[in-house]
Order: sequence, then C-alpha cells, then structure tokens
Amino acid sequence: MELIKQSIRVCDTAARGNMQAMADGDVIVPDVKPDILKLLQVDAEASVTDKYIENGRLVVCGRVDYKVLYVPDKANERISAIFASMEFRQTADARGADSDAVPLVSAAVERVEFNAVNSRKLRLRAIVSLRYEVCVIKEPELTADVDDESAERRKRNAVFESTADVSEHDFSIKETLEVPSGQSSINEILKTDVRISDTEYKTVTGKVIVKGSAHICILYTDDEGDIRYMDAETPFTEVLDIDGAGEDAVCEIDYSVIGVMCSAEADSDGDMRIASVDIDICAAVRAFEETETELLEDCYMPFMDTKCEYENITLSETVARPSAQNNIREIIDFPSNVPGVSGVYNVMTNAEVTKTELRRGKLLCEGKIEAFVLYITDSAETPIYSLKKDIKFSYMLDCEGAADDCETEAKAEIRHVSYSLNAGGSLELRCLLELGARIVRQSRVPNIVSVECNEREGKRGMIIYFVKKGDSLWDVAKRYGVTVESVMRGNDMEDETLSGGERLFIPPQ
Repeated sequence: MELIKQSIRVCDTAARGNMQAMADGDVIVPDVKPDILKLLQVDAEASVTDKYIENGRLVVCGRVDYKVLYVPDKANERISAIFASMEFRQTADARGADSDAVPLVSAAVERVEFNAVNSRKLRLRAIVSLRYEVCVIKEPELTADVDDESAERRKRNAVFESTADVSEHDFSIKETLEVPSGQSSINEILKTDVRISDTEYKTVTGKVIVKGSAHICILYTDDEGDIRYMDAETPFTEVLDIDGAGEDAVCEIDYSVIGVMCSAEADSDGDMRIASVDIDICAAVRAFEETETELLEDCYMPFMDTKCEYENITLSETVARPSAQNNIREIIDFPSNVPGVSGVYNVMTNAEVTKTELRRGKLLCEGKIEAFVLYITDSAETPIYSLKKDIKFSYMLDCEGAADDCETEAKAEIRHVSYSLNAGGSLELRCLLELGARIVRQSRVPNIVSVECNEREGKRGMIIYFVKKGDSLWDVAKRYGVTVESVMRGNDMEDETLSGGERLFIPPQ
C-alpha cells in the first residue's frame, strides 16, 4: 500500500528578536566647509546594507547616514551642513537556519550623541535598534490518500496558511522638483527627508503591484544665506515578482528608505531652481495564501494487521486579520524655553505597537506615535530647532474566533500626516493611524509517513463487543480488522453514532 502525498510550502521562524548596534567615530569638517561655531542638530538614518547566515549566526551589516546642521564661524552664513556615513556590524544566534534562509531586518536609530571636539572635528555616535526575523521556507509532504481502493480511510479537513514567498525587492524613485514661484533659488541643500505613505497593493499571478506616495521635504539656503524649504508628494507604482503568489494572496509589505540623494541643478535660465532627488527603497514582502485540503488521518487494510507511523507537522492558520483606521488630532505646544516658530519645515512620525492582549474576541493594541517637529526659528543664534512629542494610543480591534492559545502580530502605520500652525502659536498635528494585526493559531497535525500491513494469523468467528465511552465506529472496526460498512450492515445501523454500553456484532474474519 503506497501513500499518495502532496507537497506544501510553509514558513518557519528560525530566529526572531531585537538587538542593538553602534556606529560611532570622528568626522573632520571638509576643507570647503566653514568652521563650526555651534552645533544645531544631528539627524541619523540607519539602513541595512547586507545580511546573511554564517555558521548558524545571522550577520547584519549596515550604515548610518548623519546630517549635521551647524552655525558656521562665518559672518555672512547662518547655517551649514555636513554629511557623513559610518558602518556597523552585528550578529545574532540563528541556529537551525542555513544559507538558504531569508533574514528580514529593519533598522532604526534609537539615540544620537554628538559633540564638537574643536571647530574642525566632530564626534558622532548612534545607537541602532535592529529587529530581525530569520525565515526558513520548508516544503513538507502531507499524506492525502493511499493507492489501494480496498483500504479503509479516515480523512480530515485541514485549513492552513501556505507561504507563497518571502523576499525583498529594491526599487528607486527619481523626481525633479522645481522651487516654487516667488521663492529664492538654491544655494546649498541642507537636508532631504522622505516619508512613504498611502500604500496599497494588488496581487496577480506571480506578481504584486504596489502603489504609494513618497513625501519629499527639502531644506536649503538661498544666496543670501536665508533658510528655505519646499516639499512635494510623488506617487509611485512598482511591479514586484512574487513566486507562487496567486490572485487571492495576502501580502504583508514593509517599506524602508535605504538611501536618498539630492542635488541642485540649473533650470533653462541658468538659475539653481531644480532639485533632483533619487530615492532608494526596499520592500520586504511576505505573501500568504489560505489553503484547505483533505489529509489522510488514519487507514488500514481489512483482515490484516496494519501499523501506521506518524510524524507531527506544525501548520499555521490565520484566524483573523483585524484592522482599523483612526484619525488622531494632537495639539503640540512649544515650551517657553525654546526658540519661537517662524515656519514648520517638516513633521516626521513613527508609530509602534508596544502591547497586545486578547480579550474575549477583541484585541487590545496599545502603542505610541513619536512626532519629531523640525522648524525654522525666529532666532539668529539658533536658526533651526527640533521638538519631540510622544502621542500614546489605545484601541480595540474585533477578532472573532481568536482564543488564548493564538499568537498575535500587530503593526501600526501612519498613513497620512498633515499639520498647521494655529493663531496661538501651537501646532495642530493630524495623523491617520492604521492598525493591522494577524491572529495565528499553531496546530500540530499528525501526518502518516509510512504504513506496514501484515497477514493476520488464524481465523476468528463472530465477536460481540460492548461499546465503551469514547469509542468510535472507526476505532472498533480497525481494532478487529473489518470494514466500517460490514459492522454497520451487521448491526442494522443507519449512521456511525455509538452509545456507551451498546452491543455490537463484529462479523467473522
């Protein structure tokens, strides 16, 4: 008796966790830049440049790009900028993963420290938070049937989530922005910030079409040394190759900006009024499909001794994917001990879920939004200043069917941001917060890996069996090596229901 098997594709997590890395060092002010009089701000963006599995360990290599704004020791300049990059490397335990595993790593700067050693030398230090998951794609074989028509079979339906693909895709957005009419031309670009928002996707066979918007903010000085800024919204559409994805695939996509280049160019009149922006983006995609199939739970050959050997396979089933959007409005007051506001350059936001808890068919999601307000001041000594505001949130998501044995994965994303200065001098911040969660139940499924059949010794007559509590007709028939149908026929049974103490006639062998 041969087993008929079907192959499935699942994703196991070999390692998951958080770790920290550090990127630090000294930076010498370039010869073309003026001396430092006063440091104003140091921004740092972390990106992962390489990751791989080596000898059972995850190796993560990355880069921190620093943007330093300072007041120069030069009478006719209000502000200047220095750009520097430093590399980091960190490792984590990933036993059970080999070189074919797919590591997914996100990097974020947790803290930046800086000081001026002298007017021509800076000391920079960034603490980078790394969140990682090492995915191992496996293709176990599940037994669906046997090739012998005379065999007795018991089957069960299995619903699980098969993995279509886990992969990362790099793409670029190139855009040219023109300085708004009535605004001064570009002398020096101080910093460029990019935020990805309003994302959506559509799956077709073997591909995922992703759409979104890149919000670009550029801070620069004009020929008079005054600080100016401009922004623009750039839509993008990309087609990503996703092996195995069908039209019903569900995708989890995380975007990260891994590099931004911005340079000033002359327009047709020879004025520096064009900003050319090149943005490198990485999209980490996990594509799943819900699969329902029949599995062979048990089998035997009538009138033979049959022994089945099993192994346990863990299958994941997505019980619910609750999501909700919430409009958040927050008034940010500027403390009296900070410089006054002349204009808001940009508000960068980051949302994270810090706690999840299942409560009777609902999922509690708690977290915070970090809002970084960078604004131009009315002070000549400190022409630019940044302010941080933490906004806490707590929401309940409906997730019927979820139980205490389920695992939860929740994510918070800022879909859209807008802001305006009120007449009273405070900032009104409006965010569209999207919460999404995946409620997963892990089940261990016994899978038949081999069947051994041997002839029974001797013959036997009819047996009278008294049903015990918990017996099933299948179990009784298998025990005595007869067909279920023969037991039902010999006892005039209309269905397979048994009651404790009931008498069954087992036909002779």
